[in-house]
Amino acid sequence: MADSKSTFYLVEPDIFLFTECLHFLDRDYDDCLYSIEDDRVIKPLLIDGVQTLFKITDASDRLKIELLAGEPSKAIVEEAARYVTDWFDLERNLHPFYQLLENHDPLSYMAAKYYGLRLMRIPDLFEALCWCVVGQQINLTFAHKLKRQLVETYGTFITYESKRHYFFPEAEVLAGLAVDDLKELQFSRQKAEYIIGIAKDVADGSLKKQELVAYDETQKMLKRLKKIRGVGDWTANYVLMKSLGRTDCITHGDTGLQSAVSQILGLDRKPTRKEVETFFEPFAGWESYLNMYLWRTLS
Repeated sequence: MADSKSTFYLVEPDIFLFTECLHFLDRDYDDCLYSIEDDRVIKPLLIDGVQTLFKITDASDRLKIELLAGEPSKAIVEEAARYVTDWFDLERNLHPFYQLLENHDPLSYMAAKYYGLRLMRIPDLFEALCWCVVGQQINLTFAHKLKRQLVETYGTFITYESKRHYFFPEAEVLAGLAVDDLKELQFSRQKAEYIIGIAKDVADGSLKKQELVAYDETQKMLKRLKKIRGVGDWTANYVLMKSLGRTDCITHGDTGLQSAVSQILGLDRKPTRKEVETFFEPFAGWESYLNMYLWRTLS
């Protein structure tokens, strides 16, 4: 529903709480692709080559999206609406997941404590893949530092009220880099090779989000992703969960997930893969959401 050419609204679904979603987006990490201030999030979007900047706030039972910079048009509003819908996973009916939570004694508290948390996604496949590679085998604080260095060095930006808001680098830009270019930003040689390789696949069209969606089955999608150099089980599951919105993924090997499961099971060690799979069994079809809520317990 449009209020003006530069303001429009999206109806909030059942089981949705904007502040809970913002809490997950924030978590005191230095993300360079959006800004959270006073219960609002400001997000730059590159839409058909046009730089835009949007402010998203809660307006009772609706999300209010205001265009702060960029020329308003029907196409831009429609694409921004689609992005925000995917970002906050607004079209998902969470009643079945909450029913499973409420019927599971050890985890039933989550339905109230984390009420309204959605699977906060990364709609852009290239960004999601690069973020996974950046974050492999390092802590989140350093991962966000590397991400900022990558984005501020090779991305573009839009300026609003004297502040720069950055867009993730285009695949064509990163595809043209040499490994040493990324090593100068503290990337390991291996990670630099992975990112440049993924960028080349996206830039030349051999890797497309539409191709993955067409497989329709999670296992086929995982198999395709794991053919990419640098993409293992953890990365493939994370990307399907966060970029494609698949609800049946588990980020095996994720230290945060392992820590959360260990705490709930009362273990003094990391759980085995089998133990994690058994833990997730009552939530078949909703593994991604349980994964998300387990991450939430850590913050």
